[in-house]
Amino acid sequence: MKVFFDGRIFALQQQGGISRLFFELMRSFGQTQQVEQILFRGVYADRYPFRKEWFKRYYGLRSPVARAIFLIKPLDDMGMELAYRVNAASGLIYHSTYYRLPRRVRGPVVVHTYDMIHELYGGDLGTKMLKKKALQRADLIISISESTKKDLCELHQIDPQKVVVAYPGVSSVFHKLTPRISTVENDDERPYMLYVGNRGWYKNFDLLLDTFIHKKYFCDFDLVLVGGEGRLSVPQQQVAANSVGKPTWLRHEFRSDGGLAQLYSNATVFICTSLYEGFGIPLVEAMACGCPVIAPRTSSVPEVVGDAALLFDPKDPEDLGRQMDRFVSDESLRAGLVERGQSRAMRFSWDGMARAVYEAYLRIV
Repeated sequence: MKVFFDGRIFALQQQGGISRLFFELMRSFGQTQQVEQILFRGVYADRYPFRKEWFKRYYGLRSPVARAIFLIKPLDDMGMELAYRVNAASGLIYHSTYYRLPRRVRGPVVVHTYDMIHELYGGDLGTKMLKKKALQRADLIISISESTKKDLCELHQIDPQKVVVAYPGVSSVFHKLTPRISTVENDDERPYMLYVGNRGWYKNFDLLLDTFIHKKYFCDFDLVLVGGEGRLSVPQQQVAANSVGKPTWLRHEFRSDGGLAQLYSNATVFICTSLYEGFGIPLVEAMACGCPVIAPRTSSVPEVVGDAALLFDPKDPEDLGRQMDRFVSDESLRAGLVERGQSRAMRFSWDGMARAVYEAYLRIV
């Protein structure tokens, strides 16, 4: 079985859930040798440690300046077309990482889809049109959750028989680590609540910031933000500044996977406030690290966390506060969430995802 991967996502993301998914998929295929892989990585921005021995053919050139990627997109598109044409053969599967398709398709087409955020929350028109065209042309669509599959089929009038669910996994670096010993000099001495990822648009971060301040959790906890935008928006900065002078309780960090695993392992709780998630990899990372989770009762989240998280209504400003109060005051509840979370996280693995994708390929070759 031969698969041509169009690695457009590696130009769009230096790191992120989708690029991580495809790195892990190709890593798994490369190690098992189930699939003869051809990767067009193009002019890329990511730093994933691909190994060329995983591929029959590999096309990739790292961009010295990330912003230059968008300026040379037409050349990247031409390069993909040429690489695909050179390798095109009967039965060659074309697997799109982010909705780009060749002008002339010469074999089965697989499109991965992740969420319906652009359709439901007013996303970029160009992306929506590109996505619609790819989904209509696809011979097979791979969804990352049953929730996303349901939304996809309803919003795009797709036959459910054409869609296969392959859950993402969690990397082995995410496991419970030994807590650090607190010292007077240790910046992490105060317990902290953890938020990971972007904070704009549908992520609903303002709900957490407002609740944290309104309930005066800053008296006992820091709020640690990882990744996402470099700083709070101006309105968010004003809200934080008005809480109690200089918000020394608010910290923003960028960490490697190992550093993030340490933060999960030492956090009092991980809180997600999103209005919509296609899957939510940080939820599984936190559970794998033994970090209790408070998460929204929406989209794919209940499907992913099961009974291993404390759920709230993300459109009810009071409900998050109620669940945070309940969590802080109930030690047995916290212990139960940790135990169930670690068990739940074991259901998701990258190799398991790769097996599901491979079995889906068999349907179209």
